[in-house]
Amino acid sequence: MVSSPKRGPRGALKNAVRAYLESLNGEPATIAEITEATKGEVGERPSSSYRATLQDERYFERVSRGVFRIKQG
Repeated sequence: MVSSPKRGPRGALKNAVRAYLESLNGEPATIAEITEATKGEVGERPSSSYRATLQDERYFERVSRGVFRIKQG
């Protein structure tokens, strides 16, 4: 039996990504940069989890392919 990666508390990834992007003061970051910056807080997560999290247009804005920033205003 193969164990799947342990999931963190609900919303932990989104909160970590929001905090990181807010710390950039509106500057964009790649998914790779976001992953690296939040790994210490949320552990290893599949890239699909980050992509799904970043689709939340209430908080995140796509700048270009694979590049996001915190939604302004």
